[in-house]
Amino acid sequence: MTQPSDTLHVTVEYFDGQDEGDDGHPYYVASCQEIVAVTDGGTWAELMKNIQEMIDVSLEGEDTVAVYNLVPNPRIVITMELPENYAEIA
Repeated sequence: MTQPSDTLHVTVEYFDGQDEGDDGHPYYVASCQEIVAVTDGGTWAELMKNIQEMIDVSLEGEDTVAVYNLVPNPRIVITMELPENYAEIA
């Protein structure tokens, strides 16, 4: 077994809400491949709260080393992918 990781990587994507099936409101979607979890939020603040809850729920009561090869209380690195015109549409 390799050394447990000390980092969760969360990728955030922004959607302007104008695609077919959207309700017209912009939103963010965050995913974490290490724990195979996804959440969203209509605002940045809501998304940050939801990311913390997503991680808390996923790791609660788990032996993180055995299940995810992850140290307890890992740091969280967030990478955000923005469309070119984000400053104009956000």
